[in-house]
Amino acid sequence: MAASNRILALIPGFLLAMAILPARGDDWPQWRGPRQDGISRETGLLAQWPEKGPKELWHVPLGSGFSAVSVVDDRAYTCFGASDAEFAVCLNMADGKTLWKTRLGDLFKSDSYGDGPRATPTVDAGRVYVLSGKGGLCCLDAADGHVNWGCDLLTKFGGGVPARGSPEYGFAASPVVMDDLLVVVVGAGGGKSLVAFDKISGKVRWTALDDKIGYSTPIEVTIDGVPQIIVLMGEALVSVSPKDGKEFWRHEWKTELDANVATPIVSGDRLFISSGYSTGCALFALSAKDGKPAAEKLWANKEMKNYFSTAVLLNGYLYGFNNNKLTCLDFHTGKPKWKTGGFNRGSLIAADGRLIILGESGTLALAEASPKAYREISKFPFCDERTWTVPTLSGGRLYVRNEKELACFMLR
Repeated sequence: MAASNRILALIPGFLLAMAILPARGDDWPQWRGPRQDGISRETGLLAQWPEKGPKELWHVPLGSGFSAVSVVDDRAYTCFGASDAEFAVCLNMADGKTLWKTRLGDLFKSDSYGDGPRATPTVDAGRVYVLSGKGGLCCLDAADGHVNWGCDLLTKFGGGVPARGSPEYGFAASPVVMDDLLVVVVGAGGGKSLVAFDKISGKVRWTALDDKIGYSTPIEVTIDGVPQIIVLMGEALVSVSPKDGKEFWRHEWKTELDANVATPIVSGDRLFISSGYSTGCALFALSAKDGKPAAEKLWANKEMKNYFSTAVLLNGYLYGFNNNKLTCLDFHTGKPKWKTGGFNRGSLIAADGRLIILGESGTLALAEASPKAYREISKFPFCDERTWTVPTLSGGRLYVRNEKELACFMLR
């Protein structure tokens, strides 16, 4: 047989093999996914779940805390508390087996809001950046978990000084890699409330702001060619330069208990923020006229109050929790389209045109992402424990945790 004919004969078998192999999905390397928007670009997911839920691949005991799961290649990373300590852990994506576990420090304890770590690991170029509930920042080797460098934020910067707003609910803003920097919310005041480290060496590159600590993860945007770091601190929404931390602009944003938790959402030149309790939400127009960044408030209302879970933005509509009501809101006008109960204060992500919703008491649901009405497709009880951690989706696998265990479900 001629070589060209042999190649042609192999093609059908090759195509069949490709069809059988599972599709490789997006990594989910940080808080709210690869684009920090809570949206997976994976397709071909189950359009409806079986009555008892999608197939469970594995579940493993874990521990306290609300750190979400980050996934890169065939490994899943998260943090948890056990006994009197906090740990970062790396799990095999296929079977949930522990590949390594690294102690981060003493356990953060809270009487009312749960023990353990709050921040989600960030995985970048073979390194895992983690932050404990008490402010232990570590750069770990992704291969074996050994510590490349570390910093105790309270010791180095004084982030626990009560006069500056100590992290009563633990350090919760996740560390974020921005180019060659690792940006961390410290809240120490005295020009040290936001800190940028060299992500490789751990050397402090700059410190900035005199704000009370917030619990919201920073984001990076570029408007009219000018890059900015935008962060919701304890009492204000602030923009600084990634180059040196110089403040560009700020807007006062006060909340009960200084509990600004949800991450800002940016689409084009529009910026949305939301806080729980009685505060509400607002939309800003971003600009950088003559290279000078600015933000103008377009509207504000109380129709979306994100207590701890950040909304997702799809096709011009926000889907998120207005305290205990799942709500759809017009991104540009702030007008609500629908509201529904049944999840209490839950969390959600979006994938394949649908919402994956995790209720506070462990109910998992699949619903259409539509502004017309809440249309539930599937629902099943994952557990009957408190579930304040947002799910993760990567490679067709859905990772869901409570304060005792972590489970992995197949959505293909």
